[in-house]
Parts: sequence; structure tokens; C-alpha cells
Amino acid sequence: MGMGATAFFYLLLSLWLWVQDAAAATGLGFTRSDFPREFVFGAGTSAYQYEGAVAEDGRSPSSWDTFTHAGKMPDKSTGDVAADGYHKYMEDVKLMSETGLEAYRFSISWSRLIPSSYFIQSMFLLKKYMQNKSLNPLVSVLFIPGIQVHITLHHLDLPQILEDEYGGWLSPRIIEDFTAYADVCFREFGDRVASWTTVNEPNIGILASYDVAIFPPGRCSNPFGATKCTAGDSSVEPYIAAHNTIMAHASVASLYRKKYQAMQKGVIGISIYSFWSYPLTNSTVDLDATWRCKDFFFGWILDPLVFGDYPQVMKKNVGSRLPPFTEVQSELIKGSLDFIGINHYYSLYVNDRPLETGVRDYSADMSVSLRGSRIDPPSSQGFPVNVPSDPKGLQLQLEYLKETYGNLLVYVQENGKQKFPARSKPLLANKGMGSADDSLDDTGRVGFLSSYMESTLNAMRNGADVRGYFAWAFMDLFELLSGYQLRYGLYRVDFADERLPRQARLSARWYSGFLKHNRTSALLSRTPCSLVLFPAILVIHMALIFQYEGAVAEDGRSPSSWDTFTHAGKMADKSTGDVAADGYHKYMEDVKLMFETGLEAYRFSISWSRLIPNGRGAVNPKGLEYYNNLIDELVNHGIQVHITLHHVDLPQILEDQYGGWLSPKIVEDFTAYADVCFREFGNRVASWTTIDEINIGVIGSYDSALFPPGRCSDPFGVTKCTTGDSSIEPYIAAKNALMAHASVFSLYREKYQHKQKGIVGINIYSYWSYPLTNATVDLEATQRCKDFLYGWILGPLVFGDYPQVMKKNVGSRLPPFTKVQSELIKGSLDFIGINHYFSVYVNDRPLDTGVRDYKADMSVNSRGSRTDPPAGQGPPTDAPSDPKGLQLALEYLKETYGNLPIYVQENGKQNSEPAAILRMGSADDSLDDTGRIGYLSSYMGSTLKAMRNGANVRGYFAWAFMDLFELLSGYQSRYGLYRVNFTDERRPREARLSARWYSGFLKHNGTTALASRAQVNQALNLVS
Repeated sequence: MGMGATAFFYLLLSLWLWVQDAAAATGLGFTRSDFPREFVFGAGTSAYQYEGAVAEDGRSPSSWDTFTHAGKMPDKSTGDVAADGYHKYMEDVKLMSETGLEAYRFSISWSRLIPSSYFIQSMFLLKKYMQNKSLNPLVSVLFIPGIQVHITLHHLDLPQILEDEYGGWLSPRIIEDFTAYADVCFREFGDRVASWTTVNEPNIGILASYDVAIFPPGRCSNPFGATKCTAGDSSVEPYIAAHNTIMAHASVASLYRKKYQAMQKGVIGISIYSFWSYPLTNSTVDLDATWRCKDFFFGWILDPLVFGDYPQVMKKNVGSRLPPFTEVQSELIKGSLDFIGINHYYSLYVNDRPLETGVRDYSADMSVSLRGSRIDPPSSQGFPVNVPSDPKGLQLQLEYLKETYGNLLVYVQENGKQKFPARSKPLLANKGMGSADDSLDDTGRVGFLSSYMESTLNAMRNGADVRGYFAWAFMDLFELLSGYQLRYGLYRVDFADERLPRQARLSARWYSGFLKHNRTSALLSRTPCSLVLFPAILVIHMALIFQYEGAVAEDGRSPSSWDTFTHAGKMADKSTGDVAADGYHKYMEDVKLMFETGLEAYRFSISWSRLIPNGRGAVNPKGLEYYNNLIDELVNHGIQVHITLHHVDLPQILEDQYGGWLSPKIVEDFTAYADVCFREFGNRVASWTTIDEINIGVIGSYDSALFPPGRCSDPFGVTKCTTGDSSIEPYIAAKNALMAHASVFSLYREKYQHKQKGIVGINIYSYWSYPLTNATVDLEATQRCKDFLYGWILGPLVFGDYPQVMKKNVGSRLPPFTKVQSELIKGSLDFIGINHYFSVYVNDRPLDTGVRDYKADMSVNSRGSRTDPPAGQGPPTDAPSDPKGLQLALEYLKETYGNLPIYVQENGKQNSEPAAILRMGSADDSLDDTGRIGYLSSYMGSTLKAMRNGANVRGYFAWAFMDLFELLSGYQSRYGLYRVNFTDERRPREARLSARWYSGFLKHNGTTALASRAQVNQALNLVS
């Protein structure tokens, strides 16, 4: 039959129960003050799950009492006691105050029907208590304005008597009773309530109740139910119940607006269960299916309440089973929302499924298949059990609601992560209460919540009118899907102890610090993205290269191509690397600094013109001595050595003799140079990168003339060149570089690798590319961009040839590989190195018919954001950071090139100096580089995410250890964790905030983010 309702709902159940850890470094640089003052952070519970006392003080049974007492829960538990909130609410409200909650969301038990306000009164008393500063000394020093009250009228717990009398939500009689119940609540409590949610999760709740029967009243019909039902009709009843729910909501909203809102100043809305849906493929049918999924899940409830009717696709697919609205009903429901509440936990992938012709339920009417990841089987064949969290999905969800429903106010009313009780003790079958020994260390929850909070902030920055975020749950509860088998609470409740004591988990302390002290969204210690979360095989590195040494005319070094280029005044600030950071003289001081920082590894390049001044032949003893001393110093300090052979600094003599990389002669000379390096240094080197940024390097050198030797042809260069051919030379240089790499790789593998145990790879410049639109031409353009950027180099080295699209677009200008050459280059990689900083958006550009260069051959436009104009020559230079792009790039390399080991060899953020500062820059640039901390921490988190998704990443190198001569900007930008004062001839180093943060992370397993210098100090004090 395809995917029935049972399969559909259990997919959602399995996703809910198995959402995995977020990569906690995502967005760890924000604080409470980044959110507007009127935005509220809170936590939630609901009546049946929290209160207990089901037979006390006149409460009548609810539908959940009937359901659980019939043994319908997986653990056979009930909510008879739950967290005993009925008796412990004053203790719990005090705990909320001490935590710093700004708001609390709970539901009223309709079947308790209390006109008094024991919850509300406690909140009111708490406000007076705090205003009088009568709390304990810790809290009395803080200004706390009180806890805002947010109430849900119906959280899936209908009075059983209404179910018995007329079938509850299946009867239109529910509208009058629900409205009368709401009237009592508004009258008795409304003067102290900020928001009213009429019904919680009517979309998923109705399916669970009337389609698959895993919620009360447990109605369904074969073959759709999770169990065999004695009553119900899965094809019809969900739509009837939803129709009555929508009418009941509208009636209550109308009552509130007419009778209470002007005086009480509250808002009224409804809550929907939310997951973001991605298309499984970019085919038209899957894109249509994804929209259909959104219309069924969100539009089913929201379209009537905003526009007055159901989505067209629902009316078409469901037909006469979907009760229509009369004209009067449509007018009543239309616009009956002040806000939308969403409960959001995860994302799904959607693909099309043909509409069945037989008896259908809701899921069959939707005609889609759902899965937790792209590689999972569809839910009709099995359920995901290892679904990664997807904070981006919440951002996209909020922005979708903004665009689709007129940017109504939105509250994120539930978002949280479960924790399983420890399995060392069995569930207490006699009480159904589970184990009490689950750990208080819930770092995974901290990571999950912080990343979803950041996504909320991102959506707000993009214009979504979000007014609050409520973590689920404030404490452990009776969970509606699992009883006591899962824990969602910031506070642990020991259900095995009849006193039900509460105890703060790590997440409660973290949330409290975030709310009360404006701390960063990560803990100062024991954090969700600490060093222990990275496997031992991965080492955190730091990188420096040619831009560091200086001493360009000392101890026999000959000029490199960069010396020639900079002395010709080609840099933007007219600077040179003659002194740079003076690493040639200060390397011992710097290695000591690396050791004190806690570096595990150091990546640098060897100056070919220092080691072999003539490019070939005799080795310079002073150069050999310098590099031996540097390597020995690193090894003696326990720092792993990673060397790059060529970082865009060719000996000028080889450029003069035969044109450098434009001649195949370079292959022999580069191999001989590498042989010297392997022989002299290889016994102490962990990895060798043959060439740095080979893809962008040949473009900079032979197309746009930004790099030496500065060759180009009109109209492609950034300046007017006297020599060069931008249409041909980049492809010639790239082929020679590939052949040189393969020759060096073959040499190392045959002569040195067995003894030295090192590995050899190549480095490419990387940026992730998103399609500007989902149009087929833009999707194809995005893949073409990847083929030109990555495939140009990696295609030959992994598969033995260039990508087909390059051969097609470049034609005869792309030098072919002979069969022998193809065999030599194929498989000539032990690892891939990438330098990654940003992402771009790509759209199609028609292939020019005239003279073309590399960019024109690629036939795309790229831009830094969707709203930017297309960039000119090369990628955008001012693209915003996008940590997710690094994760996607790493996963793309995994999928496309056989999951070779990968090193992130450069990743960093500049601090730009004012434009008026020329040459050596200013010494007073700030040491407080919190922006760099946020950038690095988020990209480290994305690296961790990719690894958790199977990418074989072996190391991460921050760029740069200290300020350097930068190849694109001279001394106008600063990338260093350590500041170098270039105006002082001694070139003193001074730790920036990021250096101290990085040191804490590496040496003390500290957090991946700290928001201020004070917090760094606090963190270092805590771990020292």
C-alpha cells in the first residue's frame, strides 16, 4: 500500500526520539543582549505531564487518564503523579526564578477546572517577592522583573466526560464548551497572562488521536492504526477533528478580542508541530512534493486561520472528506491569529509518492515519502535511527512562515533534546518511573539548544518577527510518546524517589548563565564542543608560511617571484615581505609561544629559493640549517610538523629561465627540490603538501595577474599586463603543476614513505557554492562551479582526468593527459588539503562565444549573498561567514572523492585596519577579537559536524598564528591570534583574546567560544 499513517507517524516518533547532538560550536559567540529586550527566553511544561494529583481536589479524569490506565504507554506508565507539580509548584517557581527564566509556558488542565489560579498567583507573589528584594543573597543582587506567563488552554488532555458525551473534538458541540472554558480562563487569569495558545499541536495531535491511535482517544481504522482499533475512521475523522478545532480556536479568539484584549493586552494564537522539509532531489516532482508537505502540515491549520480556507492541494487530494467552510465560517476564522507558535525539533527529506487510488488517510493524501537523511530508506521501508539535528531547518522554517503568512508574530514554543536514562539500571516496571541515575552532564543538550537559539537569531536578523524561545522542558516530565523512558528536562527529576527531588543538569546552569549574566551561548567549561569531542586522530593546528620569514637577502637566499612582484609596487599598500614577521630570526621565540599556547601541530612552507637558491643543484647550507633548526625546535616541544613545499613563491631564476609553471621543465626541478626536502627533513614530518591553493594560485598568477608572475591578457587582468594569455596559460600551468605533484608523490611513495611514515597530498582553495535559485540551470551551474573549482585538480588526481564539463567548455585549450600521464596522476593523493573561508551563491551565465578565460569557461555568476550583485573577476571578496558551507564542502569531498583523509589547512578571519593606514599598519589594532573567536569556533563546529556525518577529517589549521604579510593585502589585514607590531623594528608579539581562548580550548579542554575578554579570564581561571 505504500507508506500508511502508522509508518508516517512512527517516522515522526522515531525522529523525535533520536535527534542527535548538534555541533555545539555553531553560533557560540552570541549572548542574551544580541536578542531584543522584548524577546523572552523561557521553558515549558504541560498540565498532564507535570501536575500529577489526578484524583485530588475535584479533578475529573482526562482522556490521558483513561488512555494510560488502559496500559497504552510503551512503559505502561501513567501521569498519576508525574513531576507532582500540583504540590511542588511553589518550589518550582522559585527554581525558575533562580534559573533566570524570563517566561514560563504551561497548560491548564480543563478537567481540573479550577477557577482559582494557583499557578498564576504563585507568579504574582514571586514578582512582589522579588520587587521587595527578599530573595536569597545570590538573587537579591540581581534585578529580575518577574516571570512572564504564557498559557496553553488545551494540551491534548480533553475532559473524558466530553469524550463520552459527544465524542470530543469529533463533534461541533466542542466549540461552545471550549469557548466557555476559555472564557473562565480569560476572566480569572487574563490580567496577568502575556499570551494564550488555544490548542497545542492540533496538526500532529489530531493524527495521533484519530489516524494512528497513539494518543487518546485512540481511534483509527484498518490498515492505518498503530494497533488494531475498535472504533474510528482514519480516512475521515482527522479532518473532522481539525475542522472543529479550527472553529473552536476562532470562536475563542473572537471572544478574547471582543471582551478582554483591550484591557488585558495579551495576544492569542495557536501552536503547530513543525519540521522543516527539504526536497530529496531537485527534480520537479520532489520540489512539488516538498511544497505539498508544507501545505499539509502547516497550511492545514494556518491557511484557514490566515486566509480563510484550506490549501488548494488539500482540497484536491482529500476531496469530499475535507469538510468545507461556509462563507460565515470562513469570515470568522480568517485572521484569527495574533501569533503562531511552533514546536520544532528536526528536519526531514521529502520525495514524491504517487497518489494512491484506494482508501487513503492523511499521509496517503499527502502523497510523499519522508526520511531523516538523504541516504536513509523511505519511511515505508524503515525508520531513521541516527538523525542529525538541523538548526538551519528552524531558521528556514521561521523565514518560511514570515514569507507565507504575512510575518505574524512567532513564538518557538518547544525545542529540546531528549536524554535516555542510564541503562545500568532497569526501568522500574512496578512504577513505570525509569531509572534515577541518568547523568547530570547533558552537554549534547547544551549544544542542541545553543545551535537552535542561534538559528532563531539568524531568522530574526533576516526579518522574521520572532518574540520568544521556550526550551522543552524545564524539568523531566511524563512524556506523551514515551512515558518516563526519556528525559527532556534542564532539571533532573528522580522519579524513583517518592519526593521527586529536582537537580540542575549542566544545561540548567548553562541556561541560567546565559540568561542572568549575559554569558555566551556556550559554557565556560565542560562545553558541547570541547576538544574531547574531536577524535584523537584529529589534531588542531596553526599555520604560517613564506609571509612569515622575512630576511629575503640573508644567508644565500635568492629572490623569489614574490620579491620581484612586490618590489615592482604591485601590492595594494606598496609593501613587501622583506622583513614580514621576521620569523627567520625569531623562530625560537615563536616556537616557545606555540608550545605555551598548546599547539599540537604547526604547518609552514619551505622557501625553495632559500634552500636551493638556483632552483636546482646545490643546497644552501644556511637554508638547510635554518629549516633543520626550526623542525628540531618544534619536535623538541612536542609539536607535529606539517610542511608545504610550494606556497606560490617560485625561485625567480626558474621564472626567468623557462617561464616557471608554464614549462614542463618545472616537473623535474620541483621533484629534485622535493627530494632534498624528503631526504633532509622527512624523518620528522607528519604530512607533505606539494602545492598550496593550486587552483586559485594559477588563476591569480596567469589569468587575473593578482599574484606573480602577474601574467594576463586583455580584457581579463585586474591591471593591464604586458605578457600572458588568460585563455590558455592557467590550464597549462595547472597541468604542469598536476604532473609535478604526481612525480613528487611517486618519488615519496617509492623512496621514503615506508620508512618515514608520512603522507603526501595537495591543497585546493575551497568555497562552498549554493544555487541562487532552484531553477535547473542554476543547479547545473552550481555543480559546474564545483567541477571547475575542485574537479579541475581533484578529478585528475583521483580519477585520472578532468571533469567532462571542463573538457566540453574549455575544449582544445585544456591540455589533455596521455595514457601514461593519466596512470601516473590517478590515485596520487594520500589526503586533500583545503583552505576555506566563505560560501557563494551561484547562478547560470550563458557561455560566451568569444575569447574566454577560466571564469568565462565556468559560465557562472557568483555573489556573496542572494541579494548581492554578481562578482566580477573571481569569487566575491566580502562574503559573509557561513560555517555550514565548510561542513557541506567536507561532506561533498567525502561523497565525490572516496572519503580520502582531509585537512582543513587554512580557516580564519581578518581584522581589517582603516583604509588610511598604509604599509606597515598600526600597532594599536585591538587585542579584543571576539569576532575571530566566533568565526573560528563556528567553523570548528562545522568540521566536527562533518566528521560526525562520516567525513574523514584529520586536522584543522587556524589561519594564522600571528599577523603576517598577507598575499592579497600586504599589511592592511590582520589574521593572527597574536598581534605583531609592524611599526616596531623588533616585531613584538602580543596575545589577542583569540590566542588565550584557543589556548584554553587546546590545553584545558575549554569551550569553543567565549564572548569577551572577561569570560576568557574566567574560563582560564576555572580550568587552571
